[in-house]
Amino acid sequence: MIINPTRTIILLEDDELISALIKATLEQNGFQVICAPNSKDILMLYKKYQPVLIITDLMMPDYEGMEGIFRLRQFSDIPVIAMSVNIKFLKMSEDLVTRTLAKPFSADFLLENVWQVLHTHDKDKPTETS
Repeated sequence: MIINPTRTIILLEDDELISALIKATLEQNGFQVICAPNSKDILMLYKKYQPVLIITDLMMPDYEGMEGIFRLRQFSDIPVIAMSVNIKFLKMSEDLVTRTLAKPFSADFLLENVWQVLHTHDKDKPTETS
């Protein structure tokens, strides 16, 4: 598989069904999705795949999303979408992430938020001038 970093998203989700649904939704819309069941290897995945976005659940066994976000923020300001059924966890993450999504959500709602985050992030990048 050839990875296109301009279209790559890392998805950190421990629930296999939710992960498969999100992955399928994103792939049907042209993204390449790299999945992991927790955020333990978030830095390795980030460095290896150079994604445009990271989507992470906040509540996962072994290594929760917030732990991964704290580690990632030491090295990068990449856009991160945090998702959870726990509204308190989402509130706690707001200063570290680009956007929060309360579960459950529809595929259309996910895509709308992904496109908005990527569009906003692209606007924030400096442009080359001649």
